[in-house]
This record gives sequence, structure tokens and C-alpha cells, in this order.
Amino acid sequence: MRIAVIGAGIAGLTAAYHLGEAVVVFEKSRGFGGRAATRWYERPSGRVYVDHGAQYLKTESEVLRRLMLQELSTADLSDIGRPVWTFDAEHVIREGDPGQNAEPKWSYQRGVSTLGKLLAEAGRFEVRLRVRIGKLQLRADGCFTLYDTEGTALGDYDQVLIAIPAGQAADLIAASDLPQVEKVALQTALQAAVYRRCLSITLGYEREIAPRPFYALVNTDKRDPLAWLAFEHDKIGHVPHGNSVIVAQMGEVYSLEHWDADDQALVNEVAAYVSSLLGERLTDFDWADIQRWRYSQPNTLAESSQLNGVLRGLWFAGDYLRGGRVHLAAESGESVAAAIRQAIP
Repeated sequence: MRIAVIGAGIAGLTAAYHLGEAVVVFEKSRGFGGRAATRWYERPSGRVYVDHGAQYLKTESEVLRRLMLQELSTADLSDIGRPVWTFDAEHVIREGDPGQNAEPKWSYQRGVSTLGKLLAEAGRFEVRLRVRIGKLQLRADGCFTLYDTEGTALGDYDQVLIAIPAGQAADLIAASDLPQVEKVALQTALQAAVYRRCLSITLGYEREIAPRPFYALVNTDKRDPLAWLAFEHDKIGHVPHGNSVIVAQMGEVYSLEHWDADDQALVNEVAAYVSSLLGERLTDFDWADIQRWRYSQPNTLAESSQLNGVLRGLWFAGDYLRGGRVHLAAESGESVAAAIRQAIP
């Protein structure tokens, strides 16, 4: 049996890891991990690693705990070891939940994207990066032919797992040659998942900013433009000594309203918000970057039973089926891998 996995996010990679050598993973970008993403920057004092999507990894589910702590390398893994506190729209900062802060907040020295790389290295499957799937064609014999966006055939597969965000999956289904009734049913089910957008702003300082008793702040009343603020320099190996890096992730309303804003104006405004919240002049950053997450986290989920099993040999996995956290994406991947194994004669 030949199996294709479309998407090298954590759901797709976890599924491929459990399915083994019959799998080919197709990924449109040049890296692994999806929203568990890391960028690196060469700065005068050395290389900087920034987690600009998922900020850390939690092993509160058995699937991710087993993968990260038992089956994959732990050589570069470390606990941030500092708490997450809260703030409200009046910028009142309070200590966070003691129970949640007692749990490890894992990161790798080269960023959370290391998890995807480790899955790809440990798995016995093939990965083809920078390949964007344009459509599927269901053949008379029940196999699927995959085509890239240029119309080039990429092979025939007995089972296909679509592990990309629901909106992208819906577009792929719409472009594919599939039976019309099932095609409409799949599109309708995928469109039930609605994502929120997020602007993730990185602010870099070639100096040390004032120390705080927390690693990050989360907005609890959802009335502030900032949703999340974190210090990347609190992670082992991420930022050279004497430097500081802040990651500011903006709330849903602000992100939508400023989606097409000028980059320089955007980072200047966000730096002013950060300065106001922390009570320190932080508008004099030395460098900055922006990531626009169109599919940040799902506000509403799709129903797995309305997707998996609708068309024989076609499967779906992702955070939009379980919830917008990395460990839930891993659960989705492992679950669908088990279903695929069971369906194979």
C-alpha cells in the first residue's frame, strides 16, 4: 500500500511516523512543523532562534509525552522553567495559575520546529519539500493520483491523508476530481472549521532589557490589542548573551484590522503597546520581523466523522479536529494513523 500525507505539520508528521516506510509526505514549504515554527536570524553577536508560532510544547497528553520524552532525541530539549503571568486591558499584571505553571514548558535549543525535524528524521518515510499539491484525482481502481499546482502527476496512492488547515483542505477538495456528492459533503464539513488570524511580531534588542519574574504574559480579558507577550531570551540557546528578544502575538480583532498594515508602522505600534504594558521604553528595537498567521488557531472545530470515512481511502487530520494546540494535533495524527492501518487489508 502506498500512502500520501499532504502537509508536514505535527499532525501529518505524527501520522507518517506511525505509518512507516510506505508513506510519502508532501510539504509546500521548506520546513517541518506547521505552526510549531522557528525562524533564525544572523545578528552581529550570533544566531538568534525565534519561535514565532507555538511558543512552547506541553506534554500533557500521552501521545506527545511518549514521542518527545521516550522515542525522540531529548538532547536539545529543555524546560523554560519560568511562569506565565496574566494581564488585563488596564495592564494590571498578576501571577498566573500555579497548577499550569507547575507543568513543564518545553523548547529545543534551536526552537520548537526541532520536533518536526526529529519526527522526519526518526520516521521511515520519504519527505518531499517545496511541493504544493494542486489536486487529487480518484481513479476507477480506487487509487488517487496526486498533481502539483503545475499539473505534474506525482504518483498514485492507495490512501491519502490531508493534514493541512481546514481552509486549505477545502480549496484542495474543490479543485480535485472526486465524486460530486462526497466532494460537496467534504467541503461543507471542512468549512465548519473557522480559524482566527494572528499577527506575530518579533522585536530584537542588542542589549539586555529589565528582568521580570515571568517568562510570558497572557491577556485574560481579551480586551487588549496584545494577546501574548514572551521573552525568547529566557529559552536556552535561543538568544546570544547580552541580547533580548520579545515575541508579541496580537489578538484576533487587532490582527484582522491590521492584517494589511504597513510593516514598519505595525512594528512601531506594537513596540509602543509592549512598552506600555511592561513599563519600559522598548520602542528602540534594533531589528524586527512579522509573521502573519492566517490559520492561527481554530475558533470552531470540524467533525471528524463527517470527513474520515466519507470517501474510501481519503483521510483528514489536524488541529481543527481536536483543538488548537500542538499536543492535540499530535493526537489527531496518531488517531488517524491507527484508522488507516485498520482500513488497510
